Amino acid sequence: MFTGIVEEMGSVKTLRRDAGAARLTISASLVRDNTHPGDSICVSGVCLTVVDMTKSDFTADVAVETLKVTNLGDLRTGSKVNLERALQLSARIGGHLVSGHVDGVGRIRERREEGNGWRIFIDAPETPSICN
Repeated sequence: MFTGIVEEMGSVKTLRRDAGAARLTISASLVRDNTHPGDSICVSGVCLTVVDMTKSDFTADVAVETLKVTNLGDLRTGSKVNLERALQLSARIGGHLVSGHVDGVGRIRERREEGNGWRIFIDAPETPSICN
């Protein structure tokens, strides 16, 4: 579970695609603190499991379907990504609880600038197209 509050921006070091999956390595500093293989990190809204870590980056495996239905499929070397560690229930919850799992694919119908933010209208399918 995540709060939805971005802790830092990371940078894609490599994205290696194979026939059945992909391996994504991201340069980061803050989210690596007290993180271990097997832990979850939210990468631009997508929950990924850390499979390897170094002093300057972490690596996660990404399913082909995840690449198809999320923004991760558009990543290239050097792309900037939002990063957030999984929620610790012993800590203050400063945002809201989000699971980071894709339940369907929506389409942006309209985008309006409002004050210092945006109002975004999304057409979502009546039934989820993806089940996790």
